[in-house]
Amino acid sequence: MRMMLAACVAAALAAAVPPAAAQTAPGSEEIIKKLEPQPRTRPRSRSLKPRGVKVEEGPNIDAPPSINLYINFEFNSDKLGTDAQIVLRNLGQALKDQRLAKFRFTIAGHTDAVGDAAYNQTLSERRAKAVQDYLVFHYGIDVQRLKSVGYGKTRLLDAAKPTDGVNRRVQIVNEGEGS
Repeated sequence: MRMMLAACVAAALAAAVPPAAAQTAPGSEEIIKKLEPQPRTRPRSRSLKPRGVKVEEGPNIDAPPSINLYINFEFNSDKLGTDAQIVLRNLGQALKDQRLAKFRFTIAGHTDAVGDAAYNQTLSERRAKAVQDYLVFHYGIDVQRLKSVGYGKTRLLDAAKPTDGVNRRVQIVNEGEGS
């Protein structure tokens, strides 16, 4: 009986784990690789006449480099959760690295589609600002290099599952060299 009760409690706790805790935090090197602009190269190919060749669309090379980070906040709050410090430590180290030091970044807060649109908009803005403030205070990142914006539930990562936790994220976008 105790074993069955323990198994039920463990299953319930596992189901309640937010996306950030379910994934390992990307290291600073992984963040740098995602945010560092890559040189443009032209694909080398000959004719693509219909010979049973399947052409798949690759990544959008015109989109700026970015990474989605799953940063835990307290429920309905912009207060950073304790495990958020691990992700933000890696982000802070990456942004201080010489390979990214000359670039400006947008910190974009996103929510899922649960709740009122206006509330989610405000919450996403406050969360993006909390990340910006943390990076400036704890890592000395120049505030001029960072811009915080919130998108609420307007830019879902998985529109097919609008209430899924994967949509609750902070996106870091490389906006190019700063002045």
